[in-house]
Amino acid sequence: MNGRINWIDWGKAIAVMTVVFCHLPQSQDWFYYRYLQACIITIFFFISGYLKKDRGSDKENWKKYWNSLILPYLIYNIIVYPYWFIRYYILNGNMPDLFTALKPIIGALLFEHESSYAEPLNGPLWYLPAILFMHVTVDLCRKTKYTHTIMIGLCVISFILYAANKQWDFVHSMTPVGIFRRLPYYYIGYVMGRQKPFHQMSMYRNGLGFISLILLSIIFFYLHLNEGRTLPHVILFYPFNLCFLFGFIYSCKLLSTFKTDIIINISIGTILIIGLHFPIIGIYNYLTGYTCYQWYDAMPTALLITAILYPLILFAKHRVPLLIGRKASIWNKPKE
Repeated sequence: MNGRINWIDWGKAIAVMTVVFCHLPQSQDWFYYRYLQACIITIFFFISGYLKKDRGSDKENWKKYWNSLILPYLIYNIIVYPYWFIRYYILNGNMPDLFTALKPIIGALLFEHESSYAEPLNGPLWYLPAILFMHVTVDLCRKTKYTHTIMIGLCVISFILYAANKQWDFVHSMTPVGIFRRLPYYYIGYVMGRQKPFHQMSMYRNGLGFISLILLSIIFFYLHLNEGRTLPHVILFYPFNLCFLFGFIYSCKLLSTFKTDIIINISIGTILIIGLHFPIIGIYNYLTGYTCYQWYDAMPTALLITAILYPLILFAKHRVPLLIGRKASIWNKPKE
C-alpha cells in the first residue's frame, strides 16, 4: 500500500459510503438528501482527473481502461441481471416476456439508458463509462498543442448541453447527462493533479476551509433548489458543487493524519461497492420492509452494507482483482 495518498483514500471511502446512503430510499422533500445526491458524485470525477497519468502509450492506457473501467462495468451488470429477474418476479408474480427481459440489457449497453425500449440495469455504474469518456478525451487532447484550450471549450459545451437538456429533456441516458454535468470537475482535478496543491496545508487552514466552504455550498444549493428559471438554476449548480468539492477535500485533509487499513481497503473497493450495493439494498429492504428511511436509520444501514461487502473486497484484492478494477495478471499473487 506504499505510495497511496491518504486524503484521497479518505475521500473515496467517505464518498462511496455516502453513495450507498443516498441510494437508500428517502424523501425528496429532505434538504440534506437532495444536497448529497446532487454533489457527492463530483468527488469521484475530481479524483479521477487528479490521478490521471500523463504518461503511457495508447495501448497501455487502453489496457488500463479495459481492466479498471470496461470489464467492471460489464461484470457488475451481468452479476445484477439475475437479481433483476428475481425482483421482477416478486413485484409482478410472473416471469417477464422476451421484450421486457431485453430492456435492462439494452439499457446497460446504452450506458444505463431509460426509454420505452430500455431501462437501467445497474444504474450506479453509469459513472464508469463517463470517466472512460473523460480519460480518452484528455488522451486525445494531449496529442495536440492545445490540450487546455480544447478541454476548456469542451467544458463550456458540456455546460450548454446540460442547460439545454434541463430545458428540453432530450437525453435520458445517465452517462451522457453525467458527462454534461461533471466534465468541468474532472478537468479541474486533472489540472490540479499536475500541480499537487494539497501536499502542505495546516490544520487551521483545513478546518477553516472545510467549515466555510461547506456552509457556502449549502447556501448556493438552497438558491439553486429554489431558482425556477432554467439558466440561473443550472449556473448555480457549479458554484455549490465547487464549494462542496473543496470543502470536502479540506475535511479529508483533516482526517489524513489518521491512517487505517479499513479506509484504504474501502477506497480500493470503491468499484465493487458501487457495483454491488444496489442489489444488496434491494434485498435488505425486502427483508426488513423499509420503504423510506430516516437519516438516523440510513446512516447505520449504509455502514452495515459496506461492512457486508468488506470481506468481498479483501477476497477480490487477493484472488479476483478484476472485481476491484485491477489487472487480471495478479490473480493468486501472494500477499506482500
